[in-house]
Amino acid sequence: MFKKLFVSIATCLSLSACVSLNSVSLTQIPVERDNSITATSHSWNFLGIAFSNDFVNEAILDLKSQCAEGKLEGILTKHQTTAYFLVLKREVIATGYCQQG
Repeated sequence: MFKKLFVSIATCLSLSACVSLNSVSLTQIPVERDNSITATSHSWNFLGIAFSNDFVNEAILDLKSQCAEGKLEGILTKHQTTAYFLVLKREVIATGYCQQG
């Protein structure tokens, strides 16, 4: 009986999460908004200890590669953290518009 209760409580704790939005930034939005592109990257941290922020560069490079021949405008970036039981997932989501020409 106690074993099933313990397993149930442990399962609930390990599967629950809390998401917080840490920061948002937005550049000027262009008049023409036809070609929307999005890039994301994330990093896992044990007990919230971050050893590197290099995952942010991955999102930037991905966004640039999707608009190699154009100009990026109207970039919206979000930094959010999802907290699981002992682990944090830090995530950057960047969305922008690729203007050709």
